Amino acid sequence: MPNITKITKKRLGEILIDEGLITKEHVQEGLSEQQKSGGMLGENLVKLGYITEMDIASALATQFGLPYIDVTRYNISKEVFDLLPLDFIKQLIILDKIGSVVIIAISSPLNEKIFAEIEKITSCQIFAFVSTSSQIQQAAQMVQNQGKKK
Repeated sequence: MPNITKITKKRLGEILIDEGLITKEHVQEGLSEQQKSGGMLGENLVKLGYITEMDIASALATQFGLPYIDVTRYNISKEVFDLLPLDFIKQLIILDKIGSVVIIAISSPLNEKIFAEIEKITSCQIFAFVSTSSQIQQAAQMVQNQGKKK
């Protein structure tokens, strides 16, 4: 399994506050929303309009020490895209496969189980980037549209 661990003990809300993107009150509202309707803190802060998906991706990249990538600017082949079932595409996308390594972009590196599932399905090691959910969805749509044109 890949070594995806937090490189900082700071929580997502603390990182966003330290970067001057939100206030403690915003974090409290996001946490209250999380208790009411579930979801991740970052998702709730975006829904509440306090920050953008890019802000969350940047903070997660900082928190986990992972590089960020805009997957909409990456040319993903249909063969690589088809390595995973479509239900994974809500949170990640495979960008490339080089030998026994798959390169993925993920919107939430907090879910450790998903990495084990990807390794099991692909029989490959994982190298991860952080991206936004909407960019992952947009890139997936672009690959699916390419497949329809052929």
